[in-house]
Amino acid sequence: MLKKAEHLPLYVSLANIIKERINNQQYQVGSSIPSEAELREEFAVSRTTVRKALKLLTDQNILIKLPGKGTYVSDNRNEIKTKKHQFSSLTDSVERAGKNMATRLISIEDTYGTDEQRAFFHLDATEQLIAINRLRYIDDVPFCLEWIWLPPKFDQLKSADLNRPLYQLLKEQFATIPSTGRKTFKIAFATKEESVLLNVDQNSPLMLIKDFVYDEKGQPLHITSQILRSDKLTYAIDH
Repeated sequence: MLKKAEHLPLYVSLANIIKERINNQQYQVGSSIPSEAELREEFAVSRTTVRKALKLLTDQNILIKLPGKGTYVSDNRNEIKTKKHQFSSLTDSVERAGKNMATRLISIEDTYGTDEQRAFFHLDATEQLIAINRLRYIDDVPFCLEWIWLPPKFDQLKSADLNRPLYQLLKEQFATIPSTGRKTFKIAFATKEESVLLNVDQNSPLMLIKDFVYDEKGQPLHITSQILRSDKLTYAIDH
């Protein structure tokens, strides 16, 4: 039976055990880990605890979930990270490539977010984030499914035209511009929903880009997760 570590939620304790087994190569890179049912039985915990532990490790790029196949130990050697990256918008990047981009808002809502997100924004458990989901197009072809999380001080964005570039809205309404942050690249596989929206086959390899961005004053500005069709956009970083 899993015992809760002092000051840690039960699912974090379980995630730490799984992480330790990966470090000890009990669960090896590229191999599947035990199923949710097997983990529930071994540690005598609820389905919710197991799922939250696996999601935490997936968000940290330690595990990768393949629809219909199971959960595998990710090979972080295939992940590219940048620090102190100077941020520009995806719109600017596409326009520099000589292409036309359009945006369609899918949803905007309040959410409590993940532990990682609340830690980045320095929020307590009672505060909610603004979550924006958008679909981006190049020359009328869908190429990017995007999720953006912002702190509650940007609540006025709910009434803005979010089909417009986000950085333009932040500059016009809040006199805020992005400055630095960190960017992570990895390979992901299209879920059923992503395959429909991006017009690709389910489980097709896609590029997952996560940004943690600060403003010019060094304050947390936003987190963005983008799933992109690599056949429609090549991403380059200048050093």
